[in-house]
Amino acid sequence: MYVGFKSVASTSAVKTVADLATVPVKATSVELQAVANHVAYTMDDATDPTATAGMLLLTTSPPKEFSIDDLRRIRFIRVTGDGVLNCHYIAGRDI
Repeated sequence: MYVGFKSVASTSAVKTVADLATVPVKATSVELQAVANHVAYTMDDATDPTATAGMLLLTTSPPKEFSIDDLRRIRFIRVTGDGVLNCHYIAGRDI
């Protein structure tokens, strides 16, 4: 069940779940999609992503689903020019 949507600017500053504002209480997973420019991310609680370090969310790829626990550890940054990270929050589906 869909429980919320957020659109967050992806800039040169490293961002965390705190930058995604309030995650809906019932959310169990989130779909993330990069728009306009690719986004690099890490989820190890220690490593900041850079344009050359981290996993990539490509603008040409379908949204990627993460558990809410993973989302709490994620750090993300733009790869090139500023873009947007779309977040679709889902309840009742564990991944």
